[in-house]
Amino acid sequence: MLRPRTLTTDDYVVALKPSKGYEQQLFVSLEQSTELGTLEIAALNSGTFTANAADVARLLADPQELVAMAENDLDGGTGNIVVTFGVTFADATIGTATATFANPAYSNITEKRFPRSWAAEVIPSVDKLIKSINSITSITAALDAIGSKITIFGLPSISTFRKIPCKTVLNWDPRVALPEAVRCGRDPSAFIKPGDLSEGALEITSKVPTFADSLARLNGLRVTGLIKEIKEDKLNTMNVFVMGLIMTAKVNTGEAQEDVTLAATSRYEDVAILVAQ
Repeated sequence: MLRPRTLTTDDYVVALKPSKGYEQQLFVSLEQSTELGTLEIAALNSGTFTANAADVARLLADPQELVAMAENDLDGGTGNIVVTFGVTFADATIGTATATFANPAYSNITEKRFPRSWAAEVIPSVDKLIKSINSITSITAALDAIGSKITIFGLPSISTFRKIPCKTVLNWDPRVALPEAVRCGRDPSAFIKPGDLSEGALEITSKVPTFADSLARLNGLRVTGLIKEIKEDKLNTMNVFVMGLIMTAKVNTGEAQEDVTLAATSRYEDVAILVAQ
C-alpha cells in the first residue's frame, strides 16, 4: 500500500499539528518508477488515456503499484474525481483499479480542488501488483475538471525503500508552476498566470559519511525517493514519492569535535504527494 493508512477521528488533532524536523525522513528504493501515461479529462465523465510505450513495456516485465497524480489544477466541483481502470494483474488475471481524488476528512479546506502533484493511490480490486492498464472503465468528473490531466506512475513496493540515516537537513521542491506577470500598458503585473514548472530539487545532509552506506552509496544512481512524515513517532500523515531522483553527495569535514557529514544536491523528474485520508 502506497498511501498512509486511513486516520480515525482520534488522529485528526495530531494530523493537523505542526511538524518537527525529525518527523520527515527520506527513504530510497533502488528500483525505478515508471511513467505509464496521462489521462486527459475531455468532457463530463469522459477522458482519453495516452500511454508511454517504453514504460508500459517495462511494467509488463516488472509489475508495480500505481499512483495517479494531478498534472495541473484539478477541480472536482462539488464531488470527488474518481477514475476506474480495467487492468491486468501480475498473475495475468483481469480486474479493476480505482483512483479517488478526495479531501481528507480532517482538512479545514472542504472545496474539491487539488494542486499539481496531489496524488491518489490507484487501488486494485484485489491485493495484487498491476502489469498493465487495459482501459478506462469509468470516470466521475465534473465540468470544472475538463482539460485537466492526470498522470499515472508505477512505483516500487514500500518494502523496497531504505531510510537515509541521521538526516540533519531535508529540503524539497514540490514542482508547482511559478507565477508569471503579464504586462498591460503601464501595469507590469496586470495579469498573473501560471508560468513554467519549477525545477525538481532536493537537498539532504546526513551524518553517515561512510561510502559503504547512506548517501555516498547512492551517488549518481537513478532511484525512487520517499519522504515519509510520521508525527509523534506513530502517525503516518504523508507519503511523498520522488521519481527519477539522482543525488550527488559530497563530504563535509568539520574541525575537532564537529561532525563529518555527507551533503547531497539532487534533481528529480516528478513528485507525487499522498496525504492520509
